[in-house]
Amino acid sequence: MSPLRLSLLVVSVAAASSVATLVAQRHVQKSTVYEWTASGTTPNEWGAVRQVMRTPTPTLEELEIHISTLAPGKSPHAPHQHQHEELLIIKEGTLETFQSGATRRVGPGGIIFQASNELHNVTNVGSTPSTYFVIGWTVPGAK
Repeated sequence: MSPLRLSLLVVSVAAASSVATLVAQRHVQKSTVYEWTASGTTPNEWGAVRQVMRTPTPTLEELEIHISTLAPGKSPHAPHQHQHEELLIIKEGTLETFQSGATRRVGPGGIIFQASNELHNVTNVGSTPSTYFVIGWTVPGAK
């Protein structure tokens, strides 16, 4: 084997080994428990939000969970869309969800599913704050 080919082989093996090490070191969330608490809640112009987790899991590129509280009459953002899908589980209050041109109301215990790339948002249409869990996930290869 020529010195040039040997050098290329050594460099290629080293690069592949480095990539494999980085992939192996990526934090993957294992089973855990998150207690209900208000600590870590960040106030904002529409209410407050608490980030619970945002990390890869054994089967997902990313699992993101946060808890939002909307003040009466507020919405966290204008209607938008994104690749990942998400569930909103209402803990308290009344939300109106806009989904691809249709609106519906949902109260405590209700679940909203937002499909990939569909225009959506929520608004608190009640007279008290509305708190809900947001669970979003991204599958491998989806961007």
